[in-house]
Amino acid sequence: INESVAEHSYFVAVLVLKMHDDYNFDLEEALKMALIHDIPELHLSDVTHDVKRNFPKLAQEVTNAEYVIMKQKYPQWFTEFKKFEDQESVEALVVKMADNLSCVQYATAEIMLGNKGYMKDVATSAATRVMQCERKLKKWRKINAKK
Repeated sequence: INESVAEHSYFVAVLVLKMHDDYNFDLEEALKMALIHDIPELHLSDVTHDVKRNFPKLAQEVTNAEYVIMKQKYPQWFTEFKKFEDQESVEALVVKMADNLSCVQYATAEIMLGNKGYMKDVATSAATRVMQCERKLKKWRKINAKK
């Protein structure tokens, strides 16, 4: 299944909307981040998490290029992009979790279509990152939220 940057960002935004039922955060700020978090991929393509993990120097160069793209081509959204990348706010953590949930969903759909190869590893790795985000977000969880 091909998924465009726009489709992925839409799914991340929808997940952020749903997460607002369970967590206390600034919805508008998180939606901005969700919609622009992968804009540099329009110019660079997607460099997957496992590639970045296995090649840290390449990951740093990709990050540098993303910042250049955002500063030069999308300066009006640079602040939100940087906040997402810094991962210091609850909104950034929520978007990171939604981003990883979207990855789990995509990989699971691929597996169900028969693409069992490396997609199992993608789904497992993304699910682990979701759980890490969930632990970090625990203090922002709404009291009446379903467990």
